[in-house]
Amino acid sequence: MNPCEPVKFTPIAVPRIWGGHTLKTWFGTDTNQPIGEYWVVSSHPHGTSVVEQGAFQGNTLSDLVREHPEAYLGDSPQPRFPLLIKFIEAAQDLSVQVHPDDEYARRVESDFGKTEAWYVLDCPDDGRVIYGHHFKSRQEYMQAVEEKRVKSYLEYVPISPGRLVFVPSRTMHALLAGTVVLEIQQTSDVTYRVYDWDRVDEHGRSRELHVEKAADVLQYGSQPNPFPAAQEIPAAAGMRGSRLAACPYFTIDKWNLQSGRHSFVHGRKGNPDIVIVTGGQGSLHWPDGDMPLRRGDAVIVPATLSDYAVSCVGEMELIRVFY
Repeated sequence: MNPCEPVKFTPIAVPRIWGGHTLKTWFGTDTNQPIGEYWVVSSHPHGTSVVEQGAFQGNTLSDLVREHPEAYLGDSPQPRFPLLIKFIEAAQDLSVQVHPDDEYARRVESDFGKTEAWYVLDCPDDGRVIYGHHFKSRQEYMQAVEEKRVKSYLEYVPISPGRLVFVPSRTMHALLAGTVVLEIQQTSDVTYRVYDWDRVDEHGRSRELHVEKAADVLQYGSQPNPFPAAQEIPAAAGMRGSRLAACPYFTIDKWNLQSGRHSFVHGRKGNPDIVIVTGGQGSLHWPDGDMPLRRGDAVIVPATLSDYAVSCVGEMELIRVFY
């Protein structure tokens, strides 16, 4: 087998009580359950991606990383593929939550922390998300939990389609009803639920909260900036690129393409690219083959390819991620 082949995976549909039904048409999901998340690139044991077609069909991303690390892993901060890419559809408000950093997650959960970013695909006209809080201390937070006043301490920021929200670990956050995002995150599934809007299930039971652990990891005092400044990327004719975010865990670029064929080099030499289609359709090309692309597709382009190209008829929007 040639390890220099881009790979696309079968999406993993994850039912959530707050999920919806709109993105089912993107991913061909046939179920009456509300789907909240579609994991399109993952090597986490809670949901591991399986190659959909091509020479590696049926192999997992973990298989590729183990058997061809120079192509599908490169210089990674984790021994597994370090990023988890998902589409999220929030038909209802998500729980207010916080994720630990690497140090706490390794010590307490035997996992990695979670820094993430949301690229907003859709939201209400007055869309917003919860981002940050104004608790001054752990004591103030714990008292608010005891007195059921957490909601009054939450901070909200406005969002709109095409905007990126950067969410470092230790940041209190929540997506709200009507929001659809592409989420890029560290490979981790550690979430501490802070507040769940006093919801109960059909049996009158509320979901578990993780009050003590959340208190351990919350950042008190000043809060991070949700909106990093985008930077233009010099590009050839018919391409417009902007760097939306860069941190120690990932870099996120947005590319708007006009009709034609457009050449790319890897974001970081020696590491794979992840190409995600958020609008339009076209094809991915490399020296030994090509692959159709449509909205919702996420493809790992191995580091061992010297270059690759994307062609489209009409406009196309790509999010390119690397680490």
